[in-house]
Amino acid sequence: MDNYFAERPELLVSAESELVSFNANYPIDIAKHLMCAAVETGIPANKLKHYFGKSAPQIATALIEQGVLHKSRDKLWAKGFPHKDVNFRGGTGSSTIQLVDAETQEEIELLSAEIAYREVFPGAIYRTQNSDGCLVTYTSRSLLNGKAILQNTPETRLFTVAISHTHTSLKQNLSLPQQIPLVIPEVEGNVQTNSTDSKAIPAQAILELVWGEISQLVTGYQLLTRNYELTCLNRKCVNYKEHLPKCTACPVCGKRTRSAELTSVLNEVNFEQPYEIKFATPVLQISFNSPVECYLQQVVTATRQELLQSQQEIPPGYQQLWEYPANLLAIHSFGHQILAALPLTILASPNDVNFLVEKRGANDYAGLFYDLAEGGSGTSEAIFRSLPQLAHAAAELARSCSCSSGCPKCLIQSGCPDGNKALLKQVGLLLCEAFSTP
Repeated sequence: MDNYFAERPELLVSAESELVSFNANYPIDIAKHLMCAAVETGIPANKLKHYFGKSAPQIATALIEQGVLHKSRDKLWAKGFPHKDVNFRGGTGSSTIQLVDAETQEEIELLSAEIAYREVFPGAIYRTQNSDGCLVTYTSRSLLNGKAILQNTPETRLFTVAISHTHTSLKQNLSLPQQIPLVIPEVEGNVQTNSTDSKAIPAQAILELVWGEISQLVTGYQLLTRNYELTCLNRKCVNYKEHLPKCTACPVCGKRTRSAELTSVLNEVNFEQPYEIKFATPVLQISFNSPVECYLQQVVTATRQELLQSQQEIPPGYQQLWEYPANLLAIHSFGHQILAALPLTILASPNDVNFLVEKRGANDYAGLFYDLAEGGSGTSEAIFRSLPQLAHAAAELARSCSCSSGCPKCLIQSGCPDGNKALLKQVGLLLCEAFSTP
């Protein structure tokens, strides 16, 4: 957002305020505040609606039935310290990790445990900006008792990726599913488009808001290095993405070698005790029907052919067109672009919600948005209600960004459960524009 407004300073002084969406009556949030007030001073029973809204009596009744709220002398009371569980910026309760500089003992920043377990585990190479806006590299020495001790180190080509597993268990629907019609361009050979032919299947996005359980484990990490080197980009060749230094042509298939980003695994470490987070929260599942999948595959195939026929080096990032299925690449990129656009449409931060892609069949993928706060924060529900508007804002952000294939301003998200793999700005735009076309 900072970059967006830095490039459009006139918006700060002349534009109208954005129409943002926020559910101030989200039951989980009201219950947390109600519990804090009940501990501090008690709440007069006849003032429940006055202080907490018209849904407060029903919420209070549910808390009394759970045995955590008590009524005595026309007042509601509670015990303990519920304040530690009031955390609307993600994570479960008080699970915030403090990043500390090993030399100065100064705090670098705060991360939710959900992100910290994947970013600053012991041995992790962590990069962040200092107060001057310069990139600083650290190596994590320890992660214990809510603190990660980071040692400042020289910049390096090395990087680490957490070996993580996210499991979702969808329990029950919170709302009726939505089927949103999409507008996709006519593509040669694609008979299932938004045609007026009554037999044609309309392109659709299917949205389901459900209550689910999220289990996230980090079991170890890989130490990797990344370099641009000559290689064979023929997916059918045994030398595909192999190092071929000083070779102008592949010795196996004979095709011209091209410079591409190659990643090498130098080491793999498994933790004795995995880092785990488990919580229940609303989940928004989004999938696309067969006409959309067909359209995506055709566009990606045509793009591949165009790049190969150009006789030029494959641009950085575009080699993913050969590495991942079109449907996966599009859904994952689309989800990240929606996260980047959240503050333009919803009163929320990308840190309030996460996004992952799950495989459901041979080439069938679904995207899952889920709130990062225990019990939810209302963000996934807001996305469910406002996805077309979000897609319009996401498309504008992506198109106006000066990068070629995606960057932290418009696509890359810190703490991505899938390690920011299978992301390409232009493919995600196909879905954003399908939503946002009038």
